[in-house]
Amino acid sequence: MNKQSGFTLLELVIAMAIFALLGLASWGLFDGVVRVQRGTTAHEREFRSLQRAVAVIERDVLHATDQPVLLQQSVLQLQRSHWRNPLDQPRSERQLLTYRLDNGTLWRESQGEGVPSVQRQKLLGDVRDLSWRVFDAQSGWSSDWPSGRGVKRPMAVEVQFSTGRFEAIRRVLLLPGALP
Repeated sequence: MNKQSGFTLLELVIAMAIFALLGLASWGLFDGVVRVQRGTTAHEREFRSLQRAVAVIERDVLHATDQPVLLQQSVLQLQRSHWRNPLDQPRSERQLLTYRLDNGTLWRESQGEGVPSVQRQKLLGDVRDLSWRVFDAQSGWSSDWPSGRGVKRPMAVEVQFSTGRFEAIRRVLLLPGALP
């Protein structure tokens, strides 16, 4: 009798083919997980920048002063108070804020009362569309709001924009003193 000690060539080829199939399946699964993670990370980054931009706008509208609001096409201008002063410098707490869309980027321009320089902050990139409206109890929603003396302040501000993978974001923000 002939006793074999080891594997035949056919057994080795079958074992290698099984391990190769398992390796290919594992690689495909790993590649899919990595692609989903990259997509999720990009989506999360876009969502966080969107949340940050909306939070800045909400904070500014929440601290809007009684000064008139100026709204022309895609530019909103208002004055806010409670400007943080962590260094306790002698300056006003009021800022003139302007939001404008420039080449697909939403900019926030701020100028302190009595300060000659304007600070420009990039709020959001890849903005395809931006529209502002204000609400007044007598005239309803309006896309233009006049400025000047004797013009009363609206009750609410609406911002609507589309950016990145977010098609239509709409926020309605009450101005201080809008509710009795």
